[in-house]
Amino acid sequence: MSYTVIKNLRMIVGDGRPAIENAVLAFVNRPEIKDDQLIYCGPAKDFDPQLVTDDKCFELDLSDGCYTVLPGLINTHVHLDLELPYLPYLVDKWGDSYRTLVVYRRACEALLCGVTTVRGVGIVGACEIALKKAIEKNLVWGPRIITCGSSLAPHAGHGSTTPGKVLCSGADEFIKGVRSQLAQNVDQIKLIYTGGLAGAYEGTLDIQMTEEEIAAVINVAHNNSKKVAAHLSNDRAIAQAVRLGLDSVEHAYTLSEETARMMAEKGTYLTPTLCVSHCNGYMRELGVPEYTLRKQEAAAAEHIASCRRAGQAGVTLCTGTDLLPSDPIDGTTPTIREAELMVEDVGLTPLEAIKAATYNGARLCDIDNVTGTLEAAKSGDFIIVEGKPDENIRDLRNIKLISKGCRLVTSKLPVFTKNNFPVLAPGIPCEGGVFKRW
Repeated sequence: MSYTVIKNLRMIVGDGRPAIENAVLAFVNRPEIKDDQLIYCGPAKDFDPQLVTDDKCFELDLSDGCYTVLPGLINTHVHLDLELPYLPYLVDKWGDSYRTLVVYRRACEALLCGVTTVRGVGIVGACEIALKKAIEKNLVWGPRIITCGSSLAPHAGHGSTTPGKVLCSGADEFIKGVRSQLAQNVDQIKLIYTGGLAGAYEGTLDIQMTEEEIAAVINVAHNNSKKVAAHLSNDRAIAQAVRLGLDSVEHAYTLSEETARMMAEKGTYLTPTLCVSHCNGYMRELGVPEYTLRKQEAAAAEHIASCRRAGQAGVTLCTGTDLLPSDPIDGTTPTIREAELMVEDVGLTPLEAIKAATYNGARLCDIDNVTGTLEAAKSGDFIIVEGKPDENIRDLRNIKLISKGCRLVTSKLPVFTKNNFPVLAPGIPCEGGVFKRW
């Protein structure tokens, strides 16, 4: 057993508190492969050297620059099997075996982008569930995964032309659908409730599920201690779902002040996925149809305004992208770009945006006892960036070190340039994303 102590850096705990200007981060390293724990996170003046009781102690002094440590990023809206452009007909070009390898590769890429936890909100088959289990058993290396398994969708509803949806009609079929996912030990349940931007023959104002169907799903899921997330595009459907007890709203292209207040009162989470309506250049290069691009452009301004109303009402905002965490957009990656949009367009402070990307996401995923903040006894999921992202959110682009479970993922720090545990083999390009690859 050995210890690592990182000194002379700034620290953002993640829960909204101001940064600690002169901080120490210390953790224990065990020889067996497992999540190690943080043993101290706080001001340098309060650090007790007696916490480090072993002769084997590695000290990392970051006094050569301005560095800030913060919790690993949490992306709460990911489809690791995303394939673009969407097709207007149902076809599976990959198959289960190849899809599993693609999903694993993309999970590794997420980790290399500083995203230490992803919430999968709909995927084909059980590959994500299997990958989560393999990572937890240390068979393979990757981020923490919170999985919804396969999405439940109404027949002919949004996304029904993409593989892997559990298509249902009527409350009884939706109940069976929920139970089919519970049987696979999913963490949460995902519903497709309304129309969206991608479909050729639907609008964002369409409501594709009935109250009886949504109420049945929520009842069964909550009886089994599972949260329910739903693809929701419009205010009327969001209000309906929140009244029925929905836990997590995804997208919210239109959201009124009244509905936002109701969400805040009921503790409903919102993952707005602003990147979806603000990535037209990237989508166009991927060959996404013009009808989708037009709908994205039309939704963009109101999407921002809706998110602003949610923030002003006190809704708990989380950071999710719908794009892969490693997609290259606007000179950075989607999780970081989402945080930037929260600050630059929605009006959050940088600390609030960082809280959305860390602590709030951990609460939504029910892992805030493990990660989401830098506190003693929590797992060491953290990133070190050059600069002060709590003052300039764009400093998040300057990631210099990534750790998951106190295990080094990668480092570009001048005083610590080795890569102890490469996620991808040398020589394999790591730029990531769906861009010109699959």
